[in-house]
Amino acid sequence: MKKKATKQERAYMGRVAELGCVICGGIPEIHHNTKNRGYGAKSSNYDIIPLAVRFHRGEEGIHHIGVKTWEDKYGDQDDLVKEVKLRVYADILQSDYPEYEAERIGKTVRGLESFILKNEV
Repeated sequence: MKKKATKQERAYMGRVAELGCVICGGIPEIHHNTKNRGYGAKSSNYDIIPLAVRFHRGEEGIHHIGVKTWEDKYGDQDDLVKEVKLRVYADILQSDYPEYEAERIGKTVRGLESFILKNEV
């Protein structure tokens, strides 16, 4: 039985969708990171990437051309998940109500800041 996403996970997925596709900026679908997952296993609702249909399920999509080919062309999924989190967390920290926005996605301001500091290039 599939586990239903929590209110916080749905809020985070909504924030991710607002970013647009990481490849083309178009209207996205939510792709769960499939790297290093067993058959049928789904990653966390926080390990997601916004992808346009074309890059998700379409002719150039990860589910069509395969993970290795797709990653060779568009980038490592783990790196894209980090990039997405950095963008979402930075947006939240720059908002008018960062404490409220962080709480909505099940995080704290301190946790967001810590993630950003650990993952800055």
